[in-house]
Amino acid sequence: SMIVLAAALAAANPTPQAAIAAYGEAIARNDPAMLAQAFQPSAIMYCTRDGAIRATYQAQWKTRMRTETPAAGPNSTKIDWLDQGADTALARVAAVRGDKTFTDYLLLARIGDSWRVIGKLCQADARDIPASRAAVSAVIDTKLASDRAWDTDLLAASIDQRALVMTVEDGELVAATLAEWQARYVDRRTTSPGNAVIETSRVIDARGDIGVARWSFRARDGSEWTDRALMMRTPAGWRMMALVFVKEPAVALSGRGSR
Repeated sequence: SMIVLAAALAAANPTPQAAIAAYGEAIARNDPAMLAQAFQPSAIMYCTRDGAIRATYQAQWKTRMRTETPAAGPNSTKIDWLDQGADTALARVAAVRGDKTFTDYLLLARIGDSWRVIGKLCQADARDIPASRAAVSAVIDTKLASDRAWDTDLLAASIDQRALVMTVEDGELVAATLAEWQARYVDRRTTSPGNAVIETSRVIDARGDIGVARWSFRARDGSEWTDRALMMRTPAGWRMMALVFVKEPAVALSGRGSR
C-alpha cells in the first residue's frame, strides 16, 4: 500500500553512507526515484568550472535524468572522507563519471529515521590547495563575528544570497533564507548586543574552489552547537552555499579532517 511504501522510503537511509550509496545508485541507473531517496527535495547542487557556477535544483536534475543520456564509460561513487555527528554529516566523495573525476562535497542531515543529502558541491579535477582551506577558515571567522555582534553585513559576507540556513528540529528539516536570518539578527539586536560564542573545535576540508567545514561553539547561555557547511569560491568571494546547525556538543562528534 501507499502507507507501507511511504514508511519504507522514510527509513530508507539508516546511515549517511546509505544515503550516499543511494545517490551513487541513482546516477548509475539514471533513476530519478532513487535520486529522491538520496536527496531532500530542497537540496541544490552547485558545480563550478573555470570560475563559472551552475546551480541545479532537484526538479531540473530529475528532468535531466529522464531526457539526457548519461556519460558513457566508468561510473563510480566512493566516499573518501566523512565527518558525522548525531544528526548532521559532511562527506567528500570521488565521483567518476565517464572520463571525468569529480570531487563532490555533500551535506547530510538525519530527517526522521532517514539520512538525506541536503546540499551538494562538485568540481572536476579539484586539487588540494592550502589557500582554499585558509579561505574556508576565514568564512567561519566572518560568520562567528556576525554572531558576536548580530551584524547583518558580516552575515551576508559569509553566506551566499541563494543559500539555505537549516536546522533539524524534532526530526524535521527547518530552512530559512539569508534575508530571513538578517531580519532575525535585527530583531535580536533590540534585546542583546550579540552572542558571545566561544569556539570549541573546527574541521576543514577543501579541494579546488569548493570545501566544507564543521565548527562547534558554546553560546552565551551555555548551550553547545555544531555547524556544518558547504563553501564555494563565488564571484563575490568564498561563501557558504548551505549551512545546517544543531544543538550538539563537540564531544559527540566523529570524523577525520584537517584543522
